[in-house]
Amino acid sequence: MKVSEKVKIIESNIAVENIVVKKFGETFEIYPWLKVRLFHKNLMGNDVLISKSKSVLISQIKSLTYGFFNLFRKYEAWIFTNSSERTLIEGKYHDKLFDYIGNESGLKTLIIELRLFKQFKRKTVASKYVISKSIFILFEEIYSKFFLKNCIVENEHLILEIEKELDCRVNTQEIIKKNLSQYRLMKFWLSVLPNPKIVFLTVHYSNFGYIQAFKERGIKVIEMQHGLIGEGHYAYLYEKALNPIQFPDEICVFGENESNFFKLRMFIPIKKVTPIGSFVLDHFYSKSIQNETIDKICVSLQDGDYGEKLLEFLLQANELIEIKPLFIIQPRRTSESFYREKFDFPENFQFSTQTIYECISQTDLHLTIFSTTAIEALSIGKQNILINIEGNSVEFLGGQLLENEYTFFVNTIDEFCETINNIKFVSKDLIAKSNAANIKSDYKANIKSLIERINK
Repeated sequence: MKVSEKVKIIESNIAVENIVVKKFGETFEIYPWLKVRLFHKNLMGNDVLISKSKSVLISQIKSLTYGFFNLFRKYEAWIFTNSSERTLIEGKYHDKLFDYIGNESGLKTLIIELRLFKQFKRKTVASKYVISKSIFILFEEIYSKFFLKNCIVENEHLILEIEKELDCRVNTQEIIKKNLSQYRLMKFWLSVLPNPKIVFLTVHYSNFGYIQAFKERGIKVIEMQHGLIGEGHYAYLYEKALNPIQFPDEICVFGENESNFFKLRMFIPIKKVTPIGSFVLDHFYSKSIQNETIDKICVSLQDGDYGEKLLEFLLQANELIEIKPLFIIQPRRTSESFYREKFDFPENFQFSTQTIYECISQTDLHLTIFSTTAIEALSIGKQNILINIEGNSVEFLGGQLLENEYTFFVNTIDEFCETINNIKFVSKDLIAKSNAANIKSDYKANIKSLIERINK
């Protein structure tokens, strides 16, 4: 069953708006908090990407001093992001969503960065003002542990109905405490620090508590698209209108397709959608090689079981291909060593030493199951092959790419081999233009217009 169908069944038949917690004199609709974790577990098989552990705690404590004194300056904008958004451009690690805004737009901005999966030394990043999000997280963890006891949920039986429908369970109390702590502590920070006029963030669905605190303070909240949005992404699919207080005021998306998606999905309580394109894709398009043969293929993996299934598929296909290309494997957060322990790779399988965008720009073809890099690769000037394992390529990317003449969906190893043997090459300019609906061109001009509008 498709994700969109599951969302429709649950939200049409269960009064999710009545699942609430009353705390601090407020009534919090907690279904959105639980929804993200439940659907993630239903789809991926695990609750969260990284669990709380002693090593994670130590890492975050060590990160406390990262740009610490920047916290106390006055800024026009705060930006919540994570270090995984950084990519190497001309010797510096740029946050691909926000550093152009912070460095070139005229807004004085503070980057508040979650530094879990990747950590870069301060002198190697392009951001002018940056701190670790650890300073917020540490106090939230302390508050959650010592000051938030068991939270009473009204209509808790409805959660059991949702869990039964999705055939999985999550730690409801932990999720509630996380978001309540976000809210309570951010209210405190806003009472003692100079307030920004605007807050940008990468994902609303891990920041519900923050968003409500900002909006109650009259601070505008804008989300910037960082990955796939569409019928396959549960966090943006709503069949009921919920309280907009914990959702962003606006979202900036890559292109018109996402904008049209939000127009059709009227129940998600976000007021305005603006297509802006992508700074990093404009940059790497200019660096992209014009290929004529398939010598090198960039393979974008997903974390979890799907990454392993894709590698199994390619290893079997590799035995049937006469002229073997070099498969350059680009993991996400899962380590190279993890995959090497599971698989014996032949010589024409190598792990990338570049960023994903460098890898795409310097190879001849891009390959994945349902990574957003499939959409991005086209704007860099590269064709795609999508391995439709368990129908996920079509479910997650079909709306954006099924009609694209430079993207090929394959279901079997035979189809894959046939596609590889028959691909025809065209100019990178034509490939990029074919993707205009997904990625709007002229990012810098679009950002300038956005800042002028929201700064009035």
